[in-house]
Amino acid sequence: MINRIAKAKRSYITRNVDLAVATSVCQGKPRSGDLILARVDRIRNHTRLENEAGRREHLYPGDEIIVAAADRYATGQFHARVPAELGACHLVAAGGIAAEVSQRNKGIKAATEITALGLLCDMQGEVVNLKQFAPLNEQPFKSISLERLPTLLIMGSDMNSGKTTLACAAANGFRQAGYRISATKLTGTGAGPDYWRMKDAGADRVIDFLDAGYASTVGMTPQELVDILYRFKADALQQNSDLLIVEVADGVLQPENRALLESEIFLDEISAALIAADGAIAATMTAQTVLHAGISVLGVGGLISKSPLSCDEARNSLGLPILELDDFHRDVTRDYLLGSLFGAENYATAHSG
Repeated sequence: MINRIAKAKRSYITRNVDLAVATSVCQGKPRSGDLILARVDRIRNHTRLENEAGRREHLYPGDEIIVAAADRYATGQFHARVPAELGACHLVAAGGIAAEVSQRNKGIKAATEITALGLLCDMQGEVVNLKQFAPLNEQPFKSISLERLPTLLIMGSDMNSGKTTLACAAANGFRQAGYRISATKLTGTGAGPDYWRMKDAGADRVIDFLDAGYASTVGMTPQELVDILYRFKADALQQNSDLLIVEVADGVLQPENRALLESEIFLDEISAALIAADGAIAATMTAQTVLHAGISVLGVGGLISKSPLSCDEARNSLGLPILELDDFHRDVTRDYLLGSLFGAENYATAHSG
């Protein structure tokens, strides 16, 4: 069995896992984060599986893969739940999420069909779960003042509104201005593209909820998410980062995001926000929602920046800067954003020469 596990294609979701601890495959009811040995039966929407190094490996019927059970909420793809039992289910994310689909976006193919053959177990017969391989679990659970670590939230109007592009542009621009940046993803479903893009943008440190032991944050409470944020902040200070960028997945109306914006303990952890949107109405609605929650919005970017007319509409509606990617490399934009995050007086003092 050890040889069979070693030969299986392992997914991105296992990037922190030492698979040497998995010595057998057991039967049982999957829980979120449990590692599963599965067989690919029918390839449909996801034709490739992202491995732990970021390469997307092509899938073939009969392939055996190592994935994790977890929920998924993605308006552009699937709404799916942890399988009620082993057996037939679906691959709902290329990062390696096994779940049962309850809804799908009609613009995409049905989910790739897999069979969950069994749960990976250790020598004691205990099921191997991602929470056992969470490097951030050693971090303290406590708030860190915004004066000590300014924290920039990236909130979007919806899935694929340009949040990660905006987060990466900010990370790259601030990095080039000489700041050490920790870039993080607080919510979503385990997948590598955003993680790798933040690394490519030059962030000094990139971590996500997977580093806290979660394959997915669907259904988590604001307190649970803030506990992860505390760990991000503690890690950022250990890395001597000057600034923390926090991207949340999906859109402003996604249930966990709405709950976060209604949570005082979350709001207390955020210095300001940038909004990603795909149009003027989406930008206006999202920015007003975040402002109403009590978070200062510094600007709008994302897909909207491709349309000059939409930018004009949003600018006239909100009175906020509309940020294109090149703006993050301009001193006037960086002075505005960093001065807002660090405080104008502190920022001016730091740059007084």
